[in-house]
Amino acid sequence: MAKDPPQSPSDRSTIVLGRYALGAMLGSGAFGSVHKGRSLVGDKPVAVKVQRLDGPEHKPRFEREAQSLARIIHPHVVRVLDFGYLEGGVAVVVMEFVEGTSLDLLAAKSGGTLPWREAVRLMIGVLDGLDAAHEAGVIHRDVKPQNILVSTATVSSAKIIDFGIARPTDGSKPITLKGQILGSLGYMAPEQLLGNEVDARSDVYAAGCVLFELLCGRLPFVGVGMKLVAAKLQTEGPAEIPRTSPNHDWPNALSTIVARTLRRKPEYRQASAYEVSMELQSVLRPGRSPPSSRY
Repeated sequence: MAKDPPQSPSDRSTIVLGRYALGAMLGSGAFGSVHKGRSLVGDKPVAVKVQRLDGPEHKPRFEREAQSLARIIHPHVVRVLDFGYLEGGVAVVVMEFVEGTSLDLLAAKSGGTLPWREAVRLMIGVLDGLDAAHEAGVIHRDVKPQNILVSTATVSSAKIIDFGIARPTDGSKPITLKGQILGSLGYMAPEQLLGNEVDARSDVYAAGCVLFELLCGRLPFVGVGMKLVAAKLQTEGPAEIPRTSPNHDWPNALSTIVARTLRRKPEYRQASAYEVSMELQSVLRPGRSPPSSRY
């Protein structure tokens, strides 16, 4: 792919990849920033992730994210439209623009929790998106509220973002070294913490942590650093979801489902994100058989 002339990502008039106008910054992190942009073809809004590739591992990781997302077509996964490079060690990935807010900020606005039905509806979408990713041969490895966007364009529609540390299951050479630990500590499955092989059940565990947090206002395991790691590795997981107020009126079946996602050993969890989604749908619609199709 041809490189553009040297450009500054901070310049609001910058044209990247010859096809997208870079606009206001939407957010920033350790490796770069995300801007609102506009496609010069069709005049449609887009989101443009801009990041510097400072280390030898950053370029393959960037390409992994872009390629992973590009092959996942699902309403609950943010769509990659394009990607490429600028001069000066700068990379860009162009995605669909989602008008909304991250799940952590949404929960914070209501005191850290969401009504259980709303939390379950959102997580069904997340799990369906994860299932599509798994079917495409991609394990996300960093499912957390900050990586889930809730669209305001449609009612309670969640989209998964940030596949920067995703792992393919197609047998391609891994970017990370064997035993290297990547992820967000509070949401990482025990096998991920140990640097062992991860699979779809590792994302199921992380999704369970997110749902637990949306219901209870805290993660299932507390502590920092090694204290948190020890808590995850020394117990089989929470037996139930604690009800901290009369308003936490979810059915016992929901507690059972979430507790199972958080079992320490992967073989004791649900086998797939699809299975968890079906279980949650049955909680929302008791007495109705879940649909047989995955999509």
